[in-house]
Amino acid sequence: MENPLVRVLMCLVLLSAVPSWARESQEELVSKPRTVLLLGDSLIVTSFGESLEERLNGQPGIHAVRRAKSSTGLARPDFFDWMQVGREEVERHRPDLVVVIMGGNDGQGLTDGQGKAKAQWGAADWSAMYRQRVDDFLRVLAAPGRRVLWVELPVTGLPRFERKLGIIRAILREAVSAQGGAVHLDTRPFFTDAKGQLLKEAPVEGFRKPMRLRMEDGVHFTLAGGRYFASKVHPEVSRLLNEPVEAPPPEPAVCREPESNLSLVPLVFIQP
Repeated sequence: MENPLVRVLMCLVLLSAVPSWARESQEELVSKPRTVLLLGDSLIVTSFGESLEERLNGQPGIHAVRRAKSSTGLARPDFFDWMQVGREEVERHRPDLVVVIMGGNDGQGLTDGQGKAKAQWGAADWSAMYRQRVDDFLRVLAAPGRRVLWVELPVTGLPRFERKLGIIRAILREAVSAQGGAVHLDTRPFFTDAKGQLLKEAPVEGFRKPMRLRMEDGVHFTLAGGRYFASKVHPEVSRLLNEPVEAPPPEPAVCREPESNLSLVPLVFIQP
């Protein structure tokens, strides 16, 4: 009759072959800092990006970093190539979550990396080509276990600019919603009142009275406005960081009956 101690030792041998990453303790997983990478144009450069980064770095176990460039987007890779920069940043930081806001500078003709015109703004092929760039950028940022939060361009109340932004927002929303692991954040409720009118002032943490949200250009945020915007986006960032990311579980180690021709002598010697 087979000795039960032999079977126990066989199970231990099999379990020892499980990869170390699958045997990490819960405490080790919790103690690892989670990284949030903030990418975007001048909205990340200025008060919104600064405030969101500060909020995140104030949380235990969170490390936030920013990479931003004013007057950029996906339209002009000859001026600033977000495909290349995005790839470099995710490889450098290996983030758990990437927060993106851009597109406000993309209402123009599309060029390639050498500045050659590819599609004129308003032309029939512009939307399809821009959508392809958004899809490609999302794939650059993606990785197993990583989430992408694309923050919608806030409503400005500037009629001519809003006509362009309406086209860009729709493409971004569709592209992000179709990408696994990516989430689109609707920001319209943050900047409109109960009647749907543009919100020009609002209560802001750290200020005694309602504060003006926008600078004179109607697009960029004041210091208070950036803090206000960050306070609205931050809960969604926290939710995604705390939400389990679906991933296939590792195959469990199974302790099977030894084959009839398997010799147990090289593994262990058991005294009767």
